[in-house]
Amino acid sequence: MSGARTLPARPPRTPLVELAELAGVQLTYEGADGRTHRAGDDVVLAVLRALGLEVERAADVVDVLAHERARRARRVVEPVLVHRAGQESAVALNLPSAVGSGGWWVSVEMEDGTVRRTRLTDLPPAPVDPVALCGGSVPPGYHRLVAEGPGLRATALLVAAPRCPSPVRGWGAFLPLHAVRTEDDRGVGTFSDLAELGAWVASAGGSMVGTLPLLPLFLEPPIDPSPYLPVTRFGVNELYVDPTALPELAASPEARRLVEGASRSRARGAHHSALVDYESVSSRQHQILDALAATLFAAPSPRRRALEAFAAARPEVVAYARFRAAGEVLGRDWHAWPDVSPGRVPEPRGAERAFRYHLYAQWAAEEQLARAAAVAPLYADLPVGVHPLGADPFFDAESFTPGVHGGAPPDPFFEGGQDWAFAPLHPERLRDQGYGYVVRSLRHACSHASYLRVDHVMGLERLYWIPEGGDARHGAYVSYRAEELHAIVALEAHRAGAVVVGEDLGTVPPSVRRRMADDGMLRSWVLEHETSPDDPLPPAPADCLASWGTHDLPRFRAYWSGQDIDARVRQGRPGAGDAGRARGERERWRRSVLAAADDAAKRDAADDAAMAAYRACLGHLAGSDAALVLVELEDLWGEETPQNEPGTGTERPNWRLRAARTLTEMRADPDVAAMLAELDRARRAHRPGGRQPSDQEVAL
Repeated sequence: MSGARTLPARPPRTPLVELAELAGVQLTYEGADGRTHRAGDDVVLAVLRALGLEVERAADVVDVLAHERARRARRVVEPVLVHRAGQESAVALNLPSAVGSGGWWVSVEMEDGTVRRTRLTDLPPAPVDPVALCGGSVPPGYHRLVAEGPGLRATALLVAAPRCPSPVRGWGAFLPLHAVRTEDDRGVGTFSDLAELGAWVASAGGSMVGTLPLLPLFLEPPIDPSPYLPVTRFGVNELYVDPTALPELAASPEARRLVEGASRSRARGAHHSALVDYESVSSRQHQILDALAATLFAAPSPRRRALEAFAAARPEVVAYARFRAAGEVLGRDWHAWPDVSPGRVPEPRGAERAFRYHLYAQWAAEEQLARAAAVAPLYADLPVGVHPLGADPFFDAESFTPGVHGGAPPDPFFEGGQDWAFAPLHPERLRDQGYGYVVRSLRHACSHASYLRVDHVMGLERLYWIPEGGDARHGAYVSYRAEELHAIVALEAHRAGAVVVGEDLGTVPPSVRRRMADDGMLRSWVLEHETSPDDPLPPAPADCLASWGTHDLPRFRAYWSGQDIDARVRQGRPGAGDAGRARGERERWRRSVLAAADDAAKRDAADDAAMAAYRACLGHLAGSDAALVLVELEDLWGEETPQNEPGTGTERPNWRLRAARTLTEMRADPDVAAMLAELDRARRAHRPGGRQPSDQEVAL
């Protein structure tokens, strides 16, 4: 593939340029370096082919362009329409000029079954107003607009969406569930531990508990522990099920023997290990849950009837369990299954026990996660992609785009760009299907969440596509229908009562943040990105979730000591040659932060300058206008190793680091308790914009 190169922002008008624009392929983008970059023609052709256009070579472009223009000209109405309260909703119809004796009718079929119908008397008609058609108001929901005439019927999904729910001012704590440690854990946290963590945070005044995505992963070798490449968006990670909380344990001698063996294994290091040993922990968990599933399915019981009711209500979970069972017998790569047919799961001999295991594991995980979310509001995380060999690309093949990967272009942190390895969603086929896959994904994500983080929120507007066989330096942005996707996010959040936080870090076009503000979606505001020697404690905006860092960034103590600079030098990353200047700037920043700290923090600086500075930063966030503040619990005692270092692989302990302290030790630490108490007091005392606190804020 030819590399990106700096060119004028407006490329010459050629058939390839016109076809790319028609298909939503962006030929240029402004990079993090402030320069305009253009994708090579071979990259553009590869992306167009992935979108389904038959352009094997440049000579095909003219004919394909003419075909696409003609096809779109025949479209009576766009497949998806959006209505926002208080905004105009005029719908243009492209109707034939000839009118038969019956004329043309337009109707809106409401989600509740109500139908509003009107006859068009003039052709070509004036734009149709669905609001007027519905008597002056369109309730939130998924409705259908229908245009009917002689020999023709055209339909469109009408998404009527309110704004996202507004947050009540508060704060939360973040800790990955795999990192949670207790006095008797088996080498990984559980949903019971999540409930215990939530109860503690709530007792300290917190309004939510955040963790990494809790979706299913491939836990058998080769294990991929990244929570951002789940097998499906419609399940729960069974690794976190607490077997000791399951009623079947009392009736299963085999499972009790395995649990007792797991307890003894703690003496061999799993309990005390600094890292999660996914292979041994998941293998042991599989054996225990398999024994419990066999016990449940051995005879009729109220519990078995409850599982069967769950299966009847959740066909997607049944399909997922069939998929995973087939994979255990036939291999993970479903492309290599015999007589493979996307969407149709084979049932090889010997797969029934595996099917029952996966079905039982999903039921148990859903039950325990629901109980944990009932203890304290959950801040959940919806990844932008799924595993390329996962269940979703198998069952919803039309929603995904083979032949390309989602990723990010080069930036100061990753000079080679990033290839995230997943197949992106197909922008036009999603529309033709009424965004069914997106709706189901959001609905599941919100099912246990009071707050939802949308990973890489810019993906609702555009996503960087990398053709297979190339690298992340050679890709192109592809546009999505932002108005439609944002409306669906807002509608599903409204129905679930979930506050939405968009992950908008990095190079993000201003249009993305404007649309987020219009939706009532909170921004992600990270002090580590915003702080500087000249302005160490800049003000956080009101419409954001504010934090010091994220799971992908250096922890506070590591940033304080400049370990991130040392890492750039070791890895030869951009800026490594300016390490001396960077260290000088970091020293100037350290002095600046301490100078801005209050008197109490300055007194603490004599004992531990890093923690004194951290308390100053945490106090600044707590007293800011930010709607929500999220604190990473491991920063409270000065952890240095991050949960993930983007751009690295198995050489780093990504997604495996366990907390240095148990939940009991966290609760008993007077310094941790004092920092959370200070955070809570500052959140309650500050009045954003100088106004009086609301009744809800007073009641926090």
